[in-house]
Amino acid sequence: MIKEVLGPQDWNFINNLLKNSKITVIDNFFTQEILSILKIRALYAKHCDNHYGIDRYYSINYSPNQDHITTLIAKELKKKVSKLPEFRRGWSFVYNNESKGVELHADPSEFNINIWVSGDESVKNKSLNGLYIYKITPPADWERKDWNGNVEKVKKYLDAKNIKPEKIDYKSNRAIIFNGAYFHKSNDVSMKEGVENRRVSYTMLFGSQLI
Repeated sequence: MIKEVLGPQDWNFINNLLKNSKITVIDNFFTQEILSILKIRALYAKHCDNHYGIDRYYSINYSPNQDHITTLIAKELKKKVSKLPEFRRGWSFVYNNESKGVELHADPSEFNINIWVSGDESVKNKSLNGLYIYKITPPADWERKDWNGNVEKVKKYLDAKNIKPEKIDYKSNRAIIFNGAYFHKSNDVSMKEGVENRRVSYTMLFGSQLI
């Protein structure tokens, strides 16, 4: 399910990176079979759980033990990365071919794992479609509505702290593991026309914070 592209020493190295809240990037993360399943089932799902504007994206939610594939992936990850806490929830996100993507926000998780599952051949603008991560967490006195809903307030906070984002370029089957409470956003979305070229991402949240 998860490709054996890394040996035990590499996974130990990732454990140490997570301990120090480093952003970790792993390419060729899933087997091609699982990658294809995650993409097709999201694109052709009968229902979505949330719709974020007609011109943006929709999500399909996966609670613990609710989705068989997600449960298997979470268990396999926990075996490989011992510092990962308990799996909390996951999503598939399906974006319009041209979209702003996900706005600036933080998540109430210790670690996020984000994997892009659409093929590189679907990318239209190679300078877009990635992820911006700002290596700072919300102030302790902020409420959820502040760090996940008030984009202008977050922007002012980042500007005041002079925090510049780390840009992770889009690549199919690339996994990014990072502190979920770091502010992050899409680097916009620009994919070729057609349903099967839409940008699909798969995200898993582990552990809890900011609550």
